[in-house]
Amino acid sequence: MSKYTKHSIEKLYGSDDDFILIGVTGRTGSGCSTVAKILNSEEKNLKHSLFQGCHPKNNKHRAEKIIFNRFNGNWEPFLLIQVSSIITLMLAESKNNEEKYNNFIKNYKSGIFNFGLKEEQHEKLDKILDEINESIKKENKNLVKFYTDFLQEKTIELKNLNLFSIKSTKFFQNIGDNIRKSGSPIEDTIKKGKFFELAEKINSIIKEIRKYIQEKKEKHPTFIVIDAIRNPLEAFFFQERYASFYLLAITCDDEERKERLRRLGINDEDIDDIDKKEYSPHDLDSDDTYTTQDIQACLQRADLYINNKNASDEVTKFTALSNQLIKFITLMRYPGIINPTSIERCMQIAYTAKLNSGCLSRQVGAAITDSNFSIKAIGWNDVPEGQVSCNLRNRFDLVDGNDNKAFTYFERNNKEFIEHIKKGNEEYIDIKQCRNISFCFKSEYNKIKGDKNQVHTRALHAEENAFLQLSKYGGNGIQNGFLFTTASPCELCAKKAYQLGIKRIYYIDPYPGISAIHILQSGSNDPELVLFTGAIGRAFHKLYSPLIPYKDELSALIES
Repeated sequence: MSKYTKHSIEKLYGSDDDFILIGVTGRTGSGCSTVAKILNSEEKNLKHSLFQGCHPKNNKHRAEKIIFNRFNGNWEPFLLIQVSSIITLMLAESKNNEEKYNNFIKNYKSGIFNFGLKEEQHEKLDKILDEINESIKKENKNLVKFYTDFLQEKTIELKNLNLFSIKSTKFFQNIGDNIRKSGSPIEDTIKKGKFFELAEKINSIIKEIRKYIQEKKEKHPTFIVIDAIRNPLEAFFFQERYASFYLLAITCDDEERKERLRRLGINDEDIDDIDKKEYSPHDLDSDDTYTTQDIQACLQRADLYINNKNASDEVTKFTALSNQLIKFITLMRYPGIINPTSIERCMQIAYTAKLNSGCLSRQVGAAITDSNFSIKAIGWNDVPEGQVSCNLRNRFDLVDGNDNKAFTYFERNNKEFIEHIKKGNEEYIDIKQCRNISFCFKSEYNKIKGDKNQVHTRALHAEENAFLQLSKYGGNGIQNGFLFTTASPCELCAKKAYQLGIKRIYYIDPYPGISAIHILQSGSNDPELVLFTGAIGRAFHKLYSPLIPYKDELSALIES
């Protein structure tokens, strides 16, 4: 092989233009900030337990050894950009509009936003923001230190103005919502085209940092972690702009998460308030979808998942987190050096299965395996075979009497329902020429009845569909087998999984119900619930697909 090939390979894996961007997402208390700090750490400060010995016991150890050998001496700390710091920066910049800023502060002083900002706190707030604005004006400042150190220090000072962390959380949530609504932290009126203002600000800072590093002719790669992304469309913003962007979801058992918050002095009532704010589902036709936090939707968009379990003791604290992060970052730099785990492979199949779903609100996939991770059935949430998926139906066809087989007898003959659809069609007149105007029966029927009943859905759940495939095609029994789901089973599907003797359930997004504690923890044969850890979707292919065949790479590197 030629010297040219060797040089090309060295360039592929070189550090001249290395760039990795990671956005961290997860519920408050899950450990997003901890993960960001680990990524921000020097190699010598990372605590891990990757296998390094000469006598591995299994393939897991062998894979860890390969990861360690690539990691050792090659770790580059990530630059940390905190979204809360960028919000602080934008708040400081808003002081240039003195009148609007004073009205904004007046509302907080009066307690309109349930904070009751005291005069002393107001003075300290102004002092912090003025110091930021003075620093902005300085020429020849170190941009990296300004965004990653100075702003973070000032943000911590701002957060400390409140007696309880919950107040700081609400303060930043409200300002973040304002920015998405109006483009300004001090205005809460919705202005067209301003939704991505926060994402655009972060993006401009990323570009500034990259340019600054390049101008300084620093040779180390530019690795940046954003803590934390809390709106799915902001995640989409970065996923579409950067091939090297990964959305990293931090999950943990819900009771563990709440206990962490309690240890911080946050009571259960305030925890519930946080959860309602950041984890309540939103309809696509609601303004809240675009202007507020939606962690549930962010989890569904994630590329990588890490289960942040509580450490059993202080010695092993964060070791498991570091192991997972080191693995992901090493694979980003050197794709395909190890194979995906059986768990990743099966969840990827479930992820692929969900793309078959014609559901308008949420696609879910499921896979069932035996105890050896051999796939026995897959399923997705959709209408029964022979019926028409929601995404293929058109509400104008129902009113006009077209495509009758696409609609149920009830939909075609219930006058109240038809009149409801007809009235709703008026909103879509201007866009119906270029789009299929579909509808969800459950959502429309619940609007009529003023209800939120889930029983009216036309679709099978993904897990339910997979179970039925076993029966339909005469599959073997799955006693002690595994269920993989890109969500988590509801009460109805949980009962079916229990009846079938499922031994373990791998899931991504906890279902906002009581299936875990009511159904799956109620007998003598309870299945184990395991939060998924690994790569999925596009990240699965990117991390585990070698840039060139490894045999060719080795041949090129040893030849002169």
